[in-house]
Amino acid sequence: MLILITGYSKAQFSDSFTDGDFMFSPSWTGDGSKFVINSGKLKLQAPVIAETAFLSLPSQAIHGGSWEFYLQMDFIPSSTNYARIYLISDNPDLNHPLKGYFIKAGNTSREVSLYRQNGSTETEIIDGLDDRINLPTVRIKIKVTRNETGEWQLFSDVGPTGSYTSEGLITDNNFTNSSYFGVNCFYTSTRSDKFWFDDFIVNGMPVPDTTPPAIQSTTAIHANQIDLLFSEPVESISSIQPANFLRNNEVPVSTLLSADSRTISLMYAMAMTNGVNYSIQVSNVKDLAGNTIASTKVNCLFFNPVSIHRKDIIFTELFPDTSPQIGLPNVEFIEIFNRTSNPFNVSGWKLSDGSSTGIFPSQIILPGEYWIVTSSSSVNLFSRYGPTIGLVNFPTLNNDADVLTLRNADDITIDSVAYNLEWYHDTDKQQGGWTLELIDSENPCGEEENWTASEDKSGGTPGSKNAVFANKPDLSAPFLITAFPETFNQILITFNEKLDKSSLFAENFSLTPSVTIGQSSFTDTSQKKIRIDLSQGLIEKQVYTLELKNIRDCNGNPADPSEVSFGLPENTENLDVLVNEILFNPRTGGVDFVEAVNVSKKFVNLKGWKLTNDINGEPNTITLFVNDVLLSPNEFAVFTSDPSIVKLQYVNSASKNLYKTPMPGFSDDAGSVVLINESGIETDRVSYSKDWHSVFIKSDEGVSLERISYSASSNDRNSWTSASASEGFATPGFINSQLRKREEAEEGAVTINPEIFSPGSGTNDFVQIEYHFKQGPVANVRIFDPQGHLLKTIANNETLGTEGFLRWDGDRDDGVKVRMGYYMVWFEIFNSDGVVQTFRKRVVVSAR
Repeated sequence: MLILITGYSKAQFSDSFTDGDFMFSPSWTGDGSKFVINSGKLKLQAPVIAETAFLSLPSQAIHGGSWEFYLQMDFIPSSTNYARIYLISDNPDLNHPLKGYFIKAGNTSREVSLYRQNGSTETEIIDGLDDRINLPTVRIKIKVTRNETGEWQLFSDVGPTGSYTSEGLITDNNFTNSSYFGVNCFYTSTRSDKFWFDDFIVNGMPVPDTTPPAIQSTTAIHANQIDLLFSEPVESISSIQPANFLRNNEVPVSTLLSADSRTISLMYAMAMTNGVNYSIQVSNVKDLAGNTIASTKVNCLFFNPVSIHRKDIIFTELFPDTSPQIGLPNVEFIEIFNRTSNPFNVSGWKLSDGSSTGIFPSQIILPGEYWIVTSSSSVNLFSRYGPTIGLVNFPTLNNDADVLTLRNADDITIDSVAYNLEWYHDTDKQQGGWTLELIDSENPCGEEENWTASEDKSGGTPGSKNAVFANKPDLSAPFLITAFPETFNQILITFNEKLDKSSLFAENFSLTPSVTIGQSSFTDTSQKKIRIDLSQGLIEKQVYTLELKNIRDCNGNPADPSEVSFGLPENTENLDVLVNEILFNPRTGGVDFVEAVNVSKKFVNLKGWKLTNDINGEPNTITLFVNDVLLSPNEFAVFTSDPSIVKLQYVNSASKNLYKTPMPGFSDDAGSVVLINESGIETDRVSYSKDWHSVFIKSDEGVSLERISYSASSNDRNSWTSASASEGFATPGFINSQLRKREEAEEGAVTINPEIFSPGSGTNDFVQIEYHFKQGPVANVRIFDPQGHLLKTIANNETLGTEGFLRWDGDRDDGVKVRMGYYMVWFEIFNSDGVVQTFRKRVVVSAR
């Protein structure tokens, strides 16, 4: 379609270059060195390289606008050789991201089209006819119009002929302001002088301003000054009237309009408080077109950064296990709390679990504020609970245990927490759906004892004070749990709670025998473990005593001076560590336990040791410890699934020797207990039976079997008996109630130990018949009353070792307990040569 357009309105600017200049009237700027005026036209005259070249000049034409110009390209346009004519741009540099519209003449389709550009994104909005300028030399006039409603029309006149042809029309109001007009040439080295421009005529006005000014931002410059930034220049009279700017009803003492006419500085007599939001009522301010701002209230936060210290912002709530859902969103979160009187900006802070780290965006946390922190995709789920920060890489919280660290932008640790299931203090709630809540925010050093499961019916209290909030100060001193030599020149000591950094001073530690203490450091953020470096190495089978002083917990509570003994652990062999006590039939509500004793002179590391119950050839094996546990010579270790229950049911238990471990489960009737070291070697095996209990106990429920001799065979029933009633029927963690020390005997002797005993009394309630021979004989052992009646056969043609013992519980062959009185132990031995030897020993059965 051919459309003839005649007559032009008054141009905002025009340039036909008849003055031979493009630097003045109007003034084009940009890559001026690459352009010249030739034959009354603007011509590209650039170096012979592939490049771009642009010129631009100010232009506000858009409302009722028209743009007309002549373009010549002495080549067939392509994707690498083409021209852009920017009708509208907000940036004078046409090679940088901008907002505007441009004509593209060329490209692979060799067309004339209209594009919209937003930043670096270009969108074709009028697609001109393909091959319109598929010519060896392109001579074309181009005209573009835009009416008041935003309708664009694009025309071209190839030749030119004097008549324009429409390339299309479209309505587009994405951008309604203009600042610059310009041209941009894209060329290869052979086309660096082949672009010509002429006869620019640009008409139009800016879009009429009917929009009142708006406040874009408020900035607290200092405690007395607030700057307001407006969306456009404002006129000078209304902008400096103090009554137009009330800060919490306070009138400023002075106002100042800056040179850009957009910024107003307000000075108030009363200083602002750090971290407080102030309200400013703005009214009657006009822009240059006379539009008046509606009465507007804006807030301004005065934030003056101050130094932050450890524990100024703390963890107060954790939600690692979201299932089953109780009431909260099924999404993990943590809660942080500003416990100080200062505000802090958490921009660049890091939340980490050691394997992944989330970075905080800019956000000011005011004094006393709780903030929910979750994944960025889950922020909307917590909007009704309180202010929420979303992290792109929010760490996944492990259900059973994890270590979380909060660090500021300088990588300084502000808070850390190492939680586990024990922190819930509730076996039901630890199954999931309930948060862990901090009890006392003024005791941030408290760990397990200062955290518990939420009591809120929804499962937690994100964004607000915790349901379990209470005053629970830490008044307890820290105490040492273990000391373990990790290597010959390093010791690891473990405390029950987080320590203060002053505890690391070398003078706080001393060793006997003397070894020089070197550097000491915490092993992790929990600050419960200290690794001590030694200048000299430790030696095996040497007992060392570590003395500690000036140790303080995180809250400053001093520990009493203390000492602990240890030694270098060594490899174990069979029978170095024995099974010493077994509770396989616990009381109602009770738990099994197995006690081991180190009968060697070695220090033993129980890490990696296993416990097995071999039932019908099917071993049920569990690993007792995955961490280092040092067992000293003659020391006991009790393995059980719940030490607190053992302690409750057996009040004399030695708590320090009770260890919470997995347990394989033991039959109430018979089974086996196998102790296996870290190398897979069996150190002891016991195949027990309930028949090994004393014949005089009414029930074996809750009664442990105790070893009565370390030297006797573990699978000899004579080596085991029921724990004494006087000791509560079990002795977990301390010496067995029935342990008997062997009397030294001459060769060829039989000894009664003790000579007086009281069956079923709980004290000396059995007798050991101890023997010591040069060679192992065959024996007959019987018990007679004073009248010579046979009461009990202990051994009948039984082959004995060279030394050992037999046991009599004070019972007859029919199971009835004998009366108190004197009895004779008849002990007959003979060998393969027929030599017979008889021993007669008196034993007394007494009343309780």
